[in-house]
Amino acid sequence: MFPEHPELSIAIPSTTELLKMVVELSRHIATINQFSPLEAQKIALAIDEAITNVIKHSYKGKITEDIKLEFYSAPDGLKIKIVFTGVPPVLGQPGVDLDKFIKEKKKGGLGVELMRRIMDSVQYKTVGNINTCEMVKLKKLQKSTA
Repeated sequence: MFPEHPELSIAIPSTTELLKMVVELSRHIATINQFSPLEAQKIALAIDEAITNVIKHSYKGKITEDIKLEFYSAPDGLKIKIVFTGVPPVLGQPGVDLDKFIKEKKKGGLGVELMRRIMDSVQYKTVGNINTCEMVKLKKLQKSTA
């Protein structure tokens, strides 16, 4: 469904100072791909969460590492691939019980769950020392009023 090669690929250093730029770029790309402003904002939020996790957990705050973002467009949706090295992510099971989470006053750990709720697919893969987070958002079919 998606092309073999990305339409846009950028590499950024692992610093939170560039997150705002990445969010704006992601929102713009989602809008160009015909997502509503609200959906584009949600997609950008999911990407922000993924990159923040890489910086905090995989790179442990080291600002000397790189994070690569790839954007793939298709008529049915948008795929974002985030490629990084560092510590591979350890993921919890999908479907966090938010009520229980709040009652127990837990902090952190909701980023991946938020990404899963926003995007149609979130998959992590590690091959050798290369980690990949691949997220897909499909376009919702519009009902015809004819």
